[in-house]
Amino acid sequence: MKVIAVIPAYNEGKTIAEVVKRTRKFVDEIVVIDDGSEDNTSKLAEKEGAKVLVNKNNQGVGYSKRKGIKRAIFLGADIIVTLDADLQHSPEDIPRFVKKVEEGYDFVLGSRNLKKYPWIKKFGNFCLNNLTNFICGTKLKDTESGYKAFSVDAVKKMNLKAKCYHIESEIIYEVGKNKLKCTTIDIDSPVYRKGVTVWGGIKNFVYLLKKRKSDL
Repeated sequence: MKVIAVIPAYNEGKTIAEVVKRTRKFVDEIVVIDDGSEDNTSKLAEKEGAKVLVNKNNQGVGYSKRKGIKRAIFLGADIIVTLDADLQHSPEDIPRFVKKVEEGYDFVLGSRNLKKYPWIKKFGNFCLNNLTNFICGTKLKDTESGYKAFSVDAVKKMNLKAKCYHIESEIIYEVGKNKLKCTTIDIDSPVYRKGVTVWGGIKNFVYLLKKRKSDL
């Protein structure tokens, strides 16, 4: 099976080379989406062998992730893995994601170890996770995690439109809507990176409510 990694990146010049270098050991191709970076993210990713797509302006992680997934499908991926460019995710976990898809799962979500995270982040993650599962009809852990794997057939069924961080919740919504066979695996989180704020989590929840209403 052809495995392609999709990595959205914005001003990740300090980490992107290491992420690509470590990731390429476990996948057939890597697609990095440079979301209008003002540093040398693109150049460093290309130097390490990634295919780089560049957004002229910063469009948001959702837009970039959708763009990368679309390119991965075009390149003939059987399995698509998405991970962050800031070393929050360990590329060494990729084989575990791939194995689950090969076992027959349509979608695999990586659940982070939040021990190093601030208590407000842990609380917000707990609340949003439960609300997301309630709306989506799923039973997944860490629904805001960006470390995911899809079978190509599964991702083709998803109607993804989000431009920003809503993409993570939207993917879970599509998993539930399409009744995809899904599972969660525990992953390491070597470093804490500031991501979605509590207010951002609330906006994600509102986005899901609007999406569900439009589907009724």
